Amino acid sequence: MALLIQGIVQGAAIGAIYALIALGYSIIYSTMRMGHFAQSDFFMFGAQVGWWFLVRMHVPLLLSIVLAIVGTSILMLIVERITYRPMYSKVGIGLMISTMGMQYVVQGIAKLLFGYQATKMPPMFGDDNKTYDIGKIKIAHTDLMILLICGILMLALAIFMKYTKIGVAMNAVSMNRKAAQLMGVKLNTIIGTTYILAAALAALAGVLLAPRLTVVYNMGGAAGNKAMTAAVMGGFGNMPGAMLGGVLLGIIETLGAFYISSMYRDAVVFVVLVLILFWRPQGILGRKIITKV
Repeated sequence: MALLIQGIVQGAAIGAIYALIALGYSIIYSTMRMGHFAQSDFFMFGAQVGWWFLVRMHVPLLLSIVLAIVGTSILMLIVERITYRPMYSKVGIGLMISTMGMQYVVQGIAKLLFGYQATKMPPMFGDDNKTYDIGKIKIAHTDLMILLICGILMLALAIFMKYTKIGVAMNAVSMNRKAAQLMGVKLNTIIGTTYILAAALAALAGVLLAPRLTVVYNMGGAAGNKAMTAAVMGGFGNMPGAMLGGVLLGIIETLGAFYISSMYRDAVVFVVLVLILFWRPQGILGRKIITKV
């Protein structure tokens, strides 16, 4: 039982990070009705920027996280204005192809700025071995801090989307883009804000997950695939679904490693995903879309 609870907490912490990336996928899909293939590379870029400030420049942890988010958001702002925005009015798959190509552009920028060498991020919250003992249960201090940060951010994001002018406009665009535009919503501004918000979430996820990974220019693929899986599991385009899917994925992955084998942790996740999609093709919290013809 102690091992089970420890696995759930550890998995929830990793899953909360996946959920941040998955939220980026979901808010972009809900606005644009298409995926963003470069999302995982903005995760990588955030990790690289955070590592550079924390390790190379010896900037305090909190400020390093803020600078990683700001730096990644600025990069997305430039990318969105130069590459994505001219495609918004075009018919076809040009924008989707642009996001696919942007993966290699972001990786190239990371190689140019930070080099090819793989590096390690030091523990972010002090001693990695620090635990809180509750009977036989050992809860890692790092896991609790990650859950706290991600929980606060997800709550703040939910409040932002529901009660702020920009958040309400983003919801309006996701429901009916043409109607929102007729009501005075500046479509390009809202779409640009959506991309920047997704990049900021990915950057924070990158910094938080970096101590568990090797920080290098091509590190984003695995985390991006798992975040995409989480978004699909919860219901693609559904924000609560992305949160739930991320946490569930992290727990399933960790318990699979604990009770089966770490070699099969990814296989266990995808088996569960297939079972969920057989049960609910639209995802756990997704809604069926009925198209009238």
